Amino acid sequence: MPTITLLTDFGTRDPYVAAMKGVLVSRCSAPVVDLSHEIAPFDLLGAAFFLRDVVAYWPAGTIFVVVVDPGVGTSRRMIAVARDSRIFLAPDNGVLHFECRTGSQPAQRSVDAGPAESRPHTYSIENSALFLPNGSNTFHGRDRFAPVAAALANGLPLADLGPPIDDPVPLPYVEPVYEEERITGTVIGIDRFGNILTDIARLPFPPCARIGSTTIDQIARTYGEAAGLCFVVGSAGRLEIAMPQASAADLLHLRAGDRLDITKCRTE
Repeated sequence: MPTITLLTDFGTRDPYVAAMKGVLVSRCSAPVVDLSHEIAPFDLLGAAFFLRDVVAYWPAGTIFVVVVDPGVGTSRRMIAVARDSRIFLAPDNGVLHFECRTGSQPAQRSVDAGPAESRPHTYSIENSALFLPNGSNTFHGRDRFAPVAAALANGLPLADLGPPIDDPVPLPYVEPVYEEERITGTVIGIDRFGNILTDIARLPFPPCARIGSTTIDQIARTYGEAAGLCFVVGSAGRLEIAMPQASAADLLHLRAGDRLDITKCRTE
């Protein structure tokens, strides 16, 4: 029996997550694990990178249910993606941006990753017989995604969900641009420590960045060894801006989605 994981922007104060879990445990015996319910509301980019950073550590056969769904109840599709022996269920709004694209995943690190597939296989979820009867227009997480996940955990073939598609919706996301003396990337999130998380994966030169009136010209090996505001290569292998025991985000007034330029330090 595979594991079912949940990633949403629901929080835990409201009854939404509890209702989804109720449907799941009523319909299958698969273990249900929370990845997070603290994605910022409607933050598709943050959810996409969260998923990208954790997928490789989950075993083959895991079913990922991702519900960050500003367009719930509209004509947006629901999709299922099979990739690297794992299954992803989500609204077709870009939240599975990296799972839907060949070559966009980081190297597998899991000891039980399963065989790597040459490309993802994507299906439109249209089999309404799987949905809860008399479901609402505003809670597809409970009424559609949860029962579909349970059916898959019970052995339903992916092809029974609906027709294959080859045009999943991408995020309006621009990959980092690496130039000889300049890198332009995106702030993808702020963690709870105030570290500024970026999508920049490599530094071909000693960095300098001017953000407003602030210049950052040091890259530290760890958060604790820096003398003030610095760059750090974080656990996901991407560049972060950090301040020892303080919030870099508060100091620099950056937020998710902001563009960031990093330039090569010039020697006089």
